[in-house]
Amino acid sequence: TDHPTAKMVYDSIRASVKSLSFATVYNSLEFLYNNGFIKKLDSFAESAHYDAVLEKHSHLICRNCGIVMDFPAIDISDKLTSLAGTFEPEEIAITIRGFRKSCREH
Repeated sequence: TDHPTAKMVYDSIRASVKSLSFATVYNSLEFLYNNGFIKKLDSFAESAHYDAVLEKHSHLICRNCGIVMDFPAIDISDKLTSLAGTFEPEEIAITIRGFRKSCREH
């Protein structure tokens, strides 16, 4: 539930698996993403974040610390009726960017 980047996954495993390469971690995450086992979030940061929760939900991203948090799904299906006949959405990803209260105070 912590939405790690490939580097975060690599750093958490590297101590116990000395022969592990970053490329192996990255390629494994991409394989899991390409085969529908995890989601990849475009956080507009240097690196993509990965999400193992496949159920529909939205995300909150703090602009200060970069933490990604799950948020209940926001239903906009009624707003999509204007697209009928011209466009068929495959995926809707809602991301809300702002500041966590603790980050704003600092």
